[in-house]
Amino acid sequence: MDIGIVASRYAKALLRFASDNQEETQVYAEMQQLDQNFRGAHQMKSILNSPVLSEPQKIDLLCAAATAKGAHRVSQSTARFIELVVNKKRADLFHFIATAFQHRYEMKNHMISAHLTVASPISSDIQRRMQTLLTKRTNSDVHINVKINPALQAGFILEYKDYRMDASLRGQFEHLRRKLK
Repeated sequence: MDIGIVASRYAKALLRFASDNQEETQVYAEMQQLDQNFRGAHQMKSILNSPVLSEPQKIDLLCAAATAKGAHRVSQSTARFIELVVNKKRADLFHFIATAFQHRYEMKNHMISAHLTVASPISSDIQRRMQTLLTKRTNSDVHINVKINPALQAGFILEYKDYRMDASLRGQFEHLRRKLK
């Protein structure tokens, strides 16, 4: 079966289970932490595929990777879900499941993550104004991740959902160069 379909089904079940236990927000934070750890430690997937690691060790590893900053352990919903996934021999899909869960949670709660790439640091006032503008435009709660890329030279690139606005100097030069060819 397709990885995306399997991950989506597991994510849907986790969201329903966490909702029933009133732990949605905590599980969301744990899935974000797990996603960050998978992105930071590329060897984690191969470790989970390793036959050398026993199931209890895989469960412990995933629980440790999902433990949110400031917490001592994962929620009951996450712990039981990790056990289920590992027992079903699907531990290698956990990164996909965590990503699918975040997507489902954000859709359910009308949340959007936007990425703002700027040439130089921006003030919190500008960031707040951009967030207010996006909130009004999308009717959603918007969280903006700001990244600095001096190669833009000036301006910004704003990305959210499937929308991309390139208002950078580099983007303008690229556009002009394509027109002149």
